[in-house]
Amino acid sequence: MSTLLHAHHISKSYGDVSVLKDISLEVETGEFVAITGPSGSGKSTLLHILGGLDAADAGTLLFEGAPYPATSRDIDIFRNQSLGFVFQFHHLLPEFTALENLCMPGWIAGRKDMEARARHWAKALGVDHRLDHLPGALSGGEQQRVAVARALVHDPKLLLADEPSGNLDSQRSSELFDILHEVRRHSNVAMIVATHATEWAEKADRSLHLSDGAWRI
Repeated sequence: MSTLLHAHHISKSYGDVSVLKDISLEVETGEFVAITGPSGSGKSTLLHILGGLDAADAGTLLFEGAPYPATSRDIDIFRNQSLGFVFQFHHLLPEFTALENLCMPGWIAGRKDMEARARHWAKALGVDHRLDHLPGALSGGEQQRVAVARALVHDPKLLLADEPSGNLDSQRSSELFDILHEVRRHSNVAMIVATHATEWAEKADRSLHLSDGAWRI
C-alpha cells in the first residue's frame, strides 16, 4: 500500500479553546481508520480539516504526496474529485429527489454519466426503489444510505464519515458497516470514520482515540 493522506502536526483553536493539539496521521490507500473519543474531543474538527472544509492553524496536509490546494476554488475541485463525505445528519437537499441528490456532485463537476452511476450505487445500497422520493419521504436509514451513495458516486479516493451510524439502531449500524466494508474491498477507497460505535472501532484496520484534542493510548 502507498500513503494516501499525510497530516503532520495539525493544530486548531477557536478563540482561547485549543481543539486540536499537534495531531499527525498517515492513512494508506484502501485503509479503514476509526477515530473514537468523547463528544468535544475534536473528531469532527479533524475530519473537517482533513476534508478541506476548515483550515488548520498550523501543520501540513499532503494528499498523494502533494500539498492540499491553496485557493478555495482549487480546494472545491479537489474535494469534488477525490473526497467523499458522510455526515450523521445526511445534509440531503430537501427540495430534490433522492436521484437528484445523488447526481448533484457530478453535475456540479460537469460529468455526463451521473444518472447511471447514481442508479448503480443506489442499487448497491438498497435504495434504488426510492429514487423518485424527496428526502422527507424516506426513513432515517434510507436517508443515510442515500447519503453514503452520494459520497461514493464520483469514485472518491478517500471517504470521510462523521458518526455515520449515529442515528441508526444496532442492526442498521451493522448493515451500514458491512456495506462500507464491501465497498472498500471492491473499490479500494480509504475511509476515516469518527464513531462512537464499538463494533466499528473493533473491525477497523486501525482505531485511534482522540481526547482533548490529542491522541491517547
